[in-house]
Amino acid sequence: MMGWRTTGTLGVAIIWIGVITSMQRAGLSLIDNRPLSYLGVAPDSARIFSVSLLVSAVLFVLFGLYVRRVYDVHNKFFLYLLIGQIGQVIAAVSPYGKDSPWRLVHTVAAFVLAFSLPLLMRQFTITQTGKPRYRLFRGLLRLEQVTFIVGIGLFIFTKGIAPLGEALPAVGYHLWIIAVAIVAPSRRDL
Repeated sequence: MMGWRTTGTLGVAIIWIGVITSMQRAGLSLIDNRPLSYLGVAPDSARIFSVSLLVSAVLFVLFGLYVRRVYDVHNKFFLYLLIGQIGQVIAAVSPYGKDSPWRLVHTVAAFVLAFSLPLLMRQFTITQTGKPRYRLFRGLLRLEQVTFIVGIGLFIFTKGIAPLGEALPAVGYHLWIIAVAIVAPSRRDL
């Protein structure tokens, strides 16, 4: 199980390499009218984008199992993580295209993923109260809450910056994954 400690960080690397590569191939920037979901239907990026979402979802679930075991978190933590990653898988395999009958399914799945992130991080943080790294995790939770609110707001209420709005909620979560992997507790911390 300790070998799974790196699966989250590997998932973060894979998803960002996949997104950045896909953005370059599709000619999409963070300031664009097209959402990140466009990368899943653009001919030059669809395969890379979808595979990076699928592979990272599997790695994030493995990381969630590691966290569940090492940090002794509540079952709600893993439930939220699993629901979010199922959303990511559904978003990866359901095309977002303009005329796609799967567009609504894709959009709902992406929102399920986005909403799961602050929920799972909150469940984790609750279980760390009174432990040595509680302040770090509480700070990362607050960062996630801010990036979630700003990201969803940008995506829904503005035009021309959809990719930035979609990417922001992932930032706090991915930093949290890296922090959890780096500062894994010693036995005396548990």
